[in-house]
Amino acid sequence: MLLSCENSIKEVQSITSNEKAPERSGKNVEFIFTDSTRIKSRAFALEFLEVKTEDSEYQDFPKGGRITSYDKDGSIAGQIEANYAKHLISDQLWELRNKVVAISDDGKNINTELMFWDQGKGLIYSDQYVRITTDDGQVLEGIGFSSDDKMNKITLKKVTGEVYLNDETEQ
Repeated sequence: MLLSCENSIKEVQSITSNEKAPERSGKNVEFIFTDSTRIKSRAFALEFLEVKTEDSEYQDFPKGGRITSYDKDGSIAGQIEANYAKHLISDQLWELRNKVVAISDDGKNINTELMFWDQGKGLIYSDQYVRITTDDGQVLEGIGFSSDDKMNKITLKKVTGEVYLNDETEQ
């Protein structure tokens, strides 16, 4: 029996290449991000894959997880949960997808289907539908937002919703 093949060496190498295979993987993992021994944030995930390609290095969290950030005094500054996350290591950028919920230390909730967290710039943002619930129950909706990562300075784009104002005029 005689068999022949018409694949080039490059085709064979691309099929057998480990370029996209995970370097590391794990289940039920916790990552702690520090700066000068101070914990800045923690990430928890059910599943973790670290992938290195010629173009980039990233951490993939296909089953989602939770990121908790901390103030300088160690108190919780905010938390973000999502059903999928990807961390672009060199860019210090998190991509969070599918039922993303961000909660600030003062009780604001941001709900969206896509959110980015730029750790280097201290910025969270999205260009998708977003629903913001304040600590006093007000609901604002819009398409797109940006904020500092503590959610103190939120800019909502294409706003809809109801806002209730207290009339504190003297009688």
